[in-house]
This record gives sequence, C-alpha cells and structure tokens, in this order.
Amino acid sequence: MEKEVLEVVMKRLDSESRVAAILDFQSVPALPKGENYHSTIFRVTLKVVLGNGRQAKKSFIMKQMITEGTREKQQRMAFAKETQVYSVILKQMSYLMEEFEDTDETLWCNCIHSDPYLSCILLEDLKASGYSLVPRQQGLDLDHSIVALRGLGKYHGMAKVLEERGIISKDEYTQKSPFTILKVIKAIPYAGILNLAKAMRESWGPEWEETAKSMMISLDPFAAKLNQVFKTDENEFAVLIHGDCWSNNMMFKYDFQKRPIAVKFFDFQGPQYITPCTDITYFLYLGTQPAVRRSNYQLLLKTYHDSLVRTLDKFGFTGTKPTLEEITATMSRLEFYGLMLFVAAYPGLTGSKNQEAFDFEKLMKTDGEEGFEQEVLKEPGIIEKMGPDIIYYVEKHLKNL
Repeated sequence: MEKEVLEVVMKRLDSESRVAAILDFQSVPALPKGENYHSTIFRVTLKVVLGNGRQAKKSFIMKQMITEGTREKQQRMAFAKETQVYSVILKQMSYLMEEFEDTDETLWCNCIHSDPYLSCILLEDLKASGYSLVPRQQGLDLDHSIVALRGLGKYHGMAKVLEERGIISKDEYTQKSPFTILKVIKAIPYAGILNLAKAMRESWGPEWEETAKSMMISLDPFAAKLNQVFKTDENEFAVLIHGDCWSNNMMFKYDFQKRPIAVKFFDFQGPQYITPCTDITYFLYLGTQPAVRRSNYQLLLKTYHDSLVRTLDKFGFTGTKPTLEEITATMSRLEFYGLMLFVAAYPGLTGSKNQEAFDFEKLMKTDGEEGFEQEVLKEPGIIEKMGPDIIYYVEKHLKNL
C-alpha cells in the first residue's frame, strides 16, 4: 500500500472518531464534600455525535480551582504550576516514553484543556479507563504501596532525564517549603501537635497523660528543628517532585484478581525541585497504612530505589545515581518531618469526619487556635493506628525540645 493511500486511511479514521457535535451534557460533583481542599471537582458526561454519525458518551473531569479568600494568590499560582506540568513536563515525558519504545501506561491522565481566566482544567476521566481511588480512610496496603512507589520512582527518574536534557530547569521550582515559614509552622504542624496532645489528655486514657505532657513543646525549638530538616547538601540527588503525593492524589487499575497493577498520579499543584525523599516521606506517612509502613519500611524504600535506578538506566541518564544507602540516609534526616506530618495531619486526612477536620482559613487567621476538629481523634482504632509512632516521635524527637 502506498504512502498516499495510507495517509487518506489515517485521516478518515481520525475523522470518524472525532466529536462532530454535542447533543447533551451533565455536570455532577465527582467527589463527596471534604475530599478535596483546594478545588471543586466535577464529572462532565457528554452525549455526542462522532464524525461517522454514531452517537456515543464521553466523560471528563473538570477541576475548578477555589480562588476565594486569603489564599487566592497562592491558588492561582498553584493553577499556573499545574497547567505547566501538564502542558510541558508530562507531555515531554510522553515523548520520552515513545522515543525509548516504553509501552507502559503513562503515570498521569491526559489534560484536554485549561482555561487560565476561569482557573479551570479539563482532564481525562480515569474512572472511565478502569482506575479507581482507594478510600482515604482505608489507606494503602502493601500491594498498593509497592505499585505507587514503583510509579513514583519512574516519575522521578523521567523528570531527572528531562532535567539532564535541559527541558526542566530546576531554577523554576526552587521555592521554599511552606514548613520553613514560622507563621505556617505555628498555625498547622505545631498547632496540630498541641491539638493531638489535648485530645489524648481528654479521651485516650490515663496511660497517655505523660506522653501528652511531653508533646506540649515550645514553638521556637520545634520550628528551628523543622527548618534544619530542609537544609540540604548541594550535592544531594534532587529532582522535580510531585509535591502532594498521598493516597488521595492517585488512582489504581486492577487485574482480574483485584490486585493493583498500575497507578496514575494527579493534582500536580506543588512541583518543587528538591530531594525525591520529600515525596516518599509525604507518601509513606500520609498515604500508607501506618502498620504497613512500620513493618515494611526498608522493603518500600528498596522498591522505590530499584524503580528510580531502572528508569534512569532505561532512558539513558548519564549523571550520578543515588545509592539505596543515600536514599535511606536522607529519609532518616526527614523522619522528623514525616512524623510531624503524621501526628498533625494524618487523623484529619484519614478520619471519617474529614470534611470537618481542617479549616485552613481559620487555622491561619487564628495561629492554630481554631480550625482543628477534635472528634477525628476520638474515632475507634485511632490509638492503634497512631500510638506506636507517637511514642517513638516523643521519645526520639520531642523530649529534647
């Protein structure tokens, strides 16, 4: 068959599957109240006519940024960053996979359209492709955590290759962590620890009174230690990270035995050029079931490291690759940060009363005096989930503050 004939066939095939007209559409909330703090998420279902005359249904996710209140400026900046990730970085990652004939599914959904005026993004509906979200109250078991960390290692590896090629400029993403700003530290992690200590005294029983007392720490040494965590060596391996990598920002596909086999990440609002261990820490302490993390910590780190190195090798990276020992050492440095996230944020993010657990506007306005919900710290099973980590955090990191 000649080239000209093939060209006609390909154009006809494309025109037949292209949307010619929209007959009807419906927009409904895609997530229950409290499942997303920074955006309103809608599932848009279209009834369309295709180029070949056939009627069909198509669905998309419409993400509308919440651009009201005191955080409007930050939210608009987050929207700009996310659209840049979709329009430049993820697109270049797709080209990279094509170049090296990588037939795996991408680790992200397709961005259909973005509107900066409306702060709105139209995305592929992953549910229509067989992906689903693990309930945040459940957390990720070992199988899900392994699939997620393999995906994260590959994502970081491709980002490093794009950096080496000059496509990603680290200078665009070197902003400081919000947890180095004293007002943010006081209003959220510090207040979260004090809030937990209060709940422990009131409802966890007398055996927790001494631990709760040890958690009543002073702000300044706590902030100083947290700042110290983010002081990195300029020679430390760094990449463009996801920035908000926890279980509610990823979806999984399953095989016929309901085992997770693929993951896709979304909510790319917080990209930052820093050690990849920042993403790993965020994921392990806020996404993985606590008992799974505690029992399989080294296995999970090795899973990530194997995927990262394999990706760097596959896509021709010529720079220095981090060893597993170096990753483990950086994770050890970030342990204070990870346990801080766990103690301050885990109950609210995974509790059944999530829609009432955080009020960021109120937290920032009152320096953390108001904005946390105590009821999530009284739910059944919370002591079993959090207790071992709290005791460890107090003994190793808080008693000397």
